[in-house]
Amino acid sequence: MIRIYFDWSVVSNFKKDEFAEIREFIAEHKDYLQFPYSPAHFKDLMKSYSLENEHFNQDLQNLEYLSEKHLLRWGKDGIEVLFGTPKEYFQGEKDSEDIFSMMDIEKIFSDLDDDDFGVGKFGSLIKSLYQVIPTGIEITDENKEMLQKMFPNIDNNSSMWDLMKDITPFSKKLLTEKEYYKDFRKTISDKGFKLDPNSGNWNVEEVFKNIDNFLQKQNTKLTFLEYVNSCFKHRKEPVNRFEFYTTAYLLLDMVGYKSDNLPKPTDNMQNIQNDAEHSFYSAYCDYFVVIDKKLTTKTKVLFKEFNIPTVVISPKELIETIKCKLHFIDSDNHFITEAVDLLKKENIVESYEKDEEIEVDTFAFKLPIFYFNFFNYAIYQNYTDQKAFVLTFKKVFKNYSSFIYYTEAERLIDRICNFFGYEDNQEHLDKKQEFVYGEKEVAFMWNFEGGIIKLEKDIETRRPLLTYIVLTNEK
Repeated sequence: MIRIYFDWSVVSNFKKDEFAEIREFIAEHKDYLQFPYSPAHFKDLMKSYSLENEHFNQDLQNLEYLSEKHLLRWGKDGIEVLFGTPKEYFQGEKDSEDIFSMMDIEKIFSDLDDDDFGVGKFGSLIKSLYQVIPTGIEITDENKEMLQKMFPNIDNNSSMWDLMKDITPFSKKLLTEKEYYKDFRKTISDKGFKLDPNSGNWNVEEVFKNIDNFLQKQNTKLTFLEYVNSCFKHRKEPVNRFEFYTTAYLLLDMVGYKSDNLPKPTDNMQNIQNDAEHSFYSAYCDYFVVIDKKLTTKTKVLFKEFNIPTVVISPKELIETIKCKLHFIDSDNHFITEAVDLLKKENIVESYEKDEEIEVDTFAFKLPIFYFNFFNYAIYQNYTDQKAFVLTFKKVFKNYSSFIYYTEAERLIDRICNFFGYEDNQEHLDKKQEFVYGEKEVAFMWNFEGGIIKLEKDIETRRPLLTYIVLTNEK
């Protein structure tokens, strides 16, 4: 399936008349398309949460129609590929505890006093230690204004406990109060830490180089990516992919590259954080469909820097872009002829010619379409002595993704079996169940005049492989 990630603005506009053609296109080809959703969709959706708000319910229904049960979420150990409807997710999240109440440092240490660690009041003990440890922050004329905005109760004699108590209020104000965030961003700008106004016209390929040059002039002696890393230097745990990517996105906004104006009364820094998360989750998909131009550009900049091939498009480009990537069976051609025609010389990504160590000539091709609306690469091996060639179709991820959903495998198996035929329906169902959910090696096999067809699982990736073994002298 072709994996497409919709920015929230696309989901919320999906009900409008101008999206009628897109709705029709998706309805017609939905079996070939997949639209994962993420927690970022719910952060946007919950802004309009009200039992009386018909638009809220309509948006939730549209999100469920599009995504079905395909949820992407960053968890403790990395990306989590989950299976649950948006309504189920909504029921679990709508009454969840406010994150800032969970960050209340006084409450956290008070709760520790109630736990039995065998050492008395553990929370009070740790608190007393933090109260005698200095912050290590020296307030100077250069940093005084900034520090006062961030931590108004801090001075040169403050302890780590004083600093910890100020962090949560600062984080909450920065994230939820629009004017506070804009004023904070302006303070950074006033200190000279803002890009040239012309930066918005920079070529996507040159943005990071130009920002690095800007940082050098500020005597930071850091590149932009090193600057992102420095945000986590005082933390014991290593920065993860989600944190690094979304922080890079936020810092682009902070230094003045395509900064969000936050025009609506309800807008705040959370909008920018949500955009950063949408951009991040889209890197697990083939396409990212976006309306907002600033989100589009910042995403393209990060994708270029991190070598993510996910294609960023607007809703107006959706139909024409996806239509030319769909695989429509050519009934006028033999399926082998059709498959070989997809192997274009200009799309060779790797090649290995036959020699003493390599048994056969081997060529790897990036396909111009998603073959059977799933496979995007093909390996061609020519066995000249045996007068045969082998063509193997694979799903290869060059973006952040390393997984497929069970539904992708199920629908692919059904699609291929429907095309080549499978008489025993019960056997087909049993083998599909084991193929998708089991650990045993399972293969679907077909014979045709001049060759063999085999659908099996890749031993390393557990993804489906489709192989054609063709005798050239019998073709």
